[in-house]
Order: sequence, then structure tokens, then C-alpha cells
Amino acid sequence: MPQVDPEDDSIWRFVLHHYRFDPARNQRRNVVVAVYDNQAEFDVAIEKLAQFVRSEIAQGIRDPKESVGGAFLHPGHDAEQALGRLLGRAVSRGIDPRRLLGDQQLPSNVGLFGWDDDGITWSIGGGEPPEPPSTD
Repeated sequence: MPQVDPEDDSIWRFVLHHYRFDPARNQRRNVVVAVYDNQAEFDVAIEKLAQFVRSEIAQGIRDPKESVGGAFLHPGHDAEQALGRLLGRAVSRGIDPRRLLGDQQLPSNVGLFGWDDDGITWSIGGGEPPEPPSTD
């Protein structure tokens, strides 16, 4: 099955995760296993990995807390998330996030609001997530 580059933020993509212990970070987390641009290939891969993990859990080889999952990400998702983290750090330091935003798009799950020095309220962000491409 052909995979796509996990760093390619310019396409709609299906990301296969394995929740497990990551020795590089010394913590449990969702580790990216593979990325696909085709749902059928993703469905086959997730089922295959899920069966493998379940069988090893049953045999006592793997931690019972491990699981397999995935996400369908839109183009620009990674850049939006990075911007959301940057703006969150700015707000926590008392910096007006509007100066950093420019013409960039916030993630649909992030909204910011505040007051100007003269008491006028402002808000940015929020909204609906992008529509996936049609499968017709």
C-alpha cells in the first residue's frame, strides 16, 4: 500500500496512530505509524494493525492500554495547530495575539477574545472545520 509523507500538510490525509509507550519521549502517546491519502488503504491498514495489537495483548506481549486509531486531517491542519500553540503561548505571556496572527487561519476549535485598551471587545477564530472532498 502506498503511503504519503507524514509531513505533507498540503493534502487531505488519513493518519494511522498506535497508542503505546514511546521510549524516545519516555511516555505513552499516539505514535504515527503511517499516513494514507486513500480511505480504503487506511481502513485495511488500521484493521490489520488492530488485529496484530489485539493478538499480542491477548498473548501478554503488549500492554493492555495500547490501542490503534486514526484521524482524517485537512490541508493546513499542522500549520493551524502550530499557530494555535504559538498564540496560546503569547496570550499566557500577556501579548496581544492579533499582532502575531496576520492573515493566517486559526484552527476551527480555537477562538480568542479580549478587550482593547479603550474597552472595545474583539474576537477572532472559531468556526466550522473545512469540508472534506466529495467522494462522488
